[in-house]
Amino acid sequence: MRARRCVLVGFLVVVFMAPPVGAAESQESDAGLTALFIRYYSAIAQGHWSDAFQLLHDRLKTATEVHSPEELAQKSARAQQELIDAFENFDRLEVARTTMDLTSIKGRVKSSGDGNIAGIITYDLVVFPKGPGHPLMYRVVMDVGLAGGRIIRITQHSITRIDPGGFGDAI
Repeated sequence: MRARRCVLVGFLVVVFMAPPVGAAESQESDAGLTALFIRYYSAIAQGHWSDAFQLLHDRLKTATEVHSPEELAQKSARAQQELIDAFENFDRLEVARTTMDLTSIKGRVKSSGDGNIAGIITYDLVVFPKGPGHPLMYRVVMDVGLAGGRIIRITQHSITRIDPGGFGDAI
């Protein structure tokens, strides 16, 4: 259970690179939802904390106690370490680092209206063990919410091991 919380926090701030969202794309489409999260994770990956911070709704900033881009950067570093610690403590896996496969991000809108959107984001997490061994792959599913085109809610729904050596083990 702690691993899930750590993964949730970790993925809120996990970093990656991608092109910005097209201005003509509707925020109520699956592609628009996907693009918003690609923008967010890209900004984090590139250390563009102000850009990432601006994509967070004020309600989420308050709930996560992130009040500045600098605080977002600090939380990102802590969350990444907590994620690694969770794999080591609960899965008995020594982890060198984790990364998200940005090309795997997919968004699906479940409902929308009044400028609010509820949806699902899925992406693949790559976990690199210390020493010899092949990377492990996990599929992460997040429930998300947007208000006014900004992220208002993000909670982990599930994480399942998907690499060829895994058997679909759910964490």
